[in-house]
Order: sequence, then C-alpha cells, then structure tokens
Amino acid sequence: MTIRSFWLPLGLTLLAGGLLPLQFAVNGALAGQLHSVTLTGAVSYAVGALGLALLLALGRQRPDWAAGRQAPRWSWLGGVVGSAYVVGSVVLTQRLGTALATTLVIAAQVLTAILLDHLGALGLKRRRVNPARAAALALVLAALGARLWEAA
Repeated sequence: MTIRSFWLPLGLTLLAGGLLPLQFAVNGALAGQLHSVTLTGAVSYAVGALGLALLLALGRQRPDWAAGRQAPRWSWLGGVVGSAYVVGSVVLTQRLGTALATTLVIAAQVLTAILLDHLGALGLKRRRVNPARAAALALVLAALGARLWEAA
C-alpha cells in the first residue's frame, strides 16, 4: 500500500464524516423554516438527487441498468433508509442539539457496523468481533456516555 493509496481515502473519509454534523445543522435550520421534518427530508433528497443527476450527466461512467436488475431487491432500499435517517437526524438535532445527536448517531453506526460485519449480513464480508473492534466500540460508547452525562 502506497502512502497516497492510504492517506487520500482516509482524508476523504474524514471529510465525509465531517459533513455529518453539517448536514444535521443545515437540515435542522431548513426544518425550522418549513415547519415539517418530512418536507425537509424530501427537499434534502430532491436537491441531492439533482446534484447526483448532474454528476452522472457530466461523468464518464454510465449506469449498467441491466446488471442492476440482477441486484437483490433489498439493495434498492437505500433511499428509504436514508430518508428515515435524514428525518430522524432532524428530529434528534432539534431536540438534543447537534453534538449529542451526532454522538448518538455515530455510536449507533459503529454498533450496527460491527454487528453487520460480524454476521456478514447483506452480502458483506464476514469480519468477526475481535479485541480491537470491541475496544473501538467501548471508546465510542464511553464518548456517548460523556455526552449524555454533560447533557443531563
């Protein structure tokens, strides 16, 4: 593995992760103006879909719809899951603030990811829980506990 093949994906992942609280705050502000978390989610996804359509139009890759028909039916539900996530994050942010909402979501993401990997669910490569993964989960849960303690 070269330095570039390690650091570039790591940097992009950190950037993407940093967008999470920004998304919470932006959607929370929009929901405050629209007075509807459902409409906020719809607007968020519509604007995102327009952006993705533009990227598809400008890109060199073309979708392989024939191959897509071979995908498991459940694999098409990402948008439904994402919509629930957006609406849930708006409600959490409004009630708990961005920091606590983000910490709760991250803890849930790590716990779910470790479980999905451990089970090899949804076509994922099976990666058993090991001491390093358990320690990472413990640290995330400790961070969540600290945020909950602070919020109480």
